[in-house]
Amino acid sequence: MDKKEVIIIEDLLKNVDEQKKQNIINSAMKEFGKHPFQSASTNTIVKDAGISKGALFHYFGTKEKLYEYLEYFTMKIMTESIIDKVNWNQSDIFERIKEISMIKFAVFQDFPYLADFSLNIFQGKTAEEILHKHPDFPLALYSQIYSQNIDYSLFKEDVDVKKAIDIVRWTIEKCGDEFRRQIADGKMAFDYKAIEKEVYTYIDILKDSFYKKEAK
Repeated sequence: MDKKEVIIIEDLLKNVDEQKKQNIINSAMKEFGKHPFQSASTNTIVKDAGISKGALFHYFGTKEKLYEYLEYFTMKIMTESIIDKVNWNQSDIFERIKEISMIKFAVFQDFPYLADFSLNIFQGKTAEEILHKHPDFPLALYSQIYSQNIDYSLFKEDVDVKKAIDIVRWTIEKCGDEFRRQIADGKMAFDYKAIEKEVYTYIDILKDSFYKKEAK
């Protein structure tokens, strides 16, 4: 979706009640996340969102443009949340990754179908194809997450820092996925502090493995 199309849709959505807009996006992500594009039903989307089909097409124009906007929105909501909320002065990479994981988790609470929808749109895509979905994607963001103000001297001398960071990231992301599944299945309630405390138990174990004793 090009920038002009994004601006047109967001101008139309500007005066829509925030909860109503969230309902539309969640309903559409739910339907597109469960079904291939061709079989996804706009009738189901509007029924679930509590709006008319005329309103849906007024905001997005076509089913194709709705899907393309959701692709853009998926990247936008994550990048903006990270840029706005992460503590860029944090020098501990473990804390940085934990913080980003919790930011993402909060986004998934507002948009519970975003994770499944993301799998559909990113699977099998090259980095260039993914970035093309967001006309103003901040290209430096990924490297900033793992480098800006980070103190790599905290790691033990014999540790492969890149591999260690990957292990930390994968562990925390997997932990977040498990929490989301349990909440979605009704096996636990969303409790930010309790989840953060559990994430810290993994952080402590990984710090013991990778950081110098005096750095922990």
